[in-house]
Amino acid sequence: MAADYRARSVGHALRYRGRTGMWTWILHRVTGLGILLFLIVHVADTATVAYWPDFYDETLELYKSPLFRFAEVVIFFSVLYHALNGMRIIVQDFWPIAMMHQRRLATAAIALTALLIIPVAWLMLAPIFGLRAEPGAERHEERVRERGTASMEARP
Repeated sequence: MAADYRARSVGHALRYRGRTGMWTWILHRVTGLGILLFLIVHVADTATVAYWPDFYDETLELYKSPLFRFAEVVIFFSVLYHALNGMRIIVQDFWPIAMMHQRRLATAAIALTALLIIPVAWLMLAPIFGLRAEPGAERHEERVRERGTASMEARP
């Protein structure tokens, strides 16, 4: 009779002693799926500009909301972690001796991700809290003023 290796509960599955290797494997897969989902939504969203420009403009306004700003930080975290962890996996694949340092390399990938996400999170989230101007806002206002001046000059 074969032994039954199924997890009895989610808690039991999470207590699995795979430690760092298991969690980096899960996070790598989850971030990869998140990036794929983002790319699908991004391509579909960008395609609407040709067929429904008003809808596209509305979605751009929606993307300025705090919820989407936090989602952008999560997307950037996903890309950053996925890339750094992918580099760790490549190093371990090409230099098997690096497997002896798997936990250190995984910790380094996570620490580097956390360190690099801080300035990006600041740039993306500070405008929500009024701590800095929206990126490109000054340039946008200048172009709007130029258009207004140009349209005034064009009037008879």
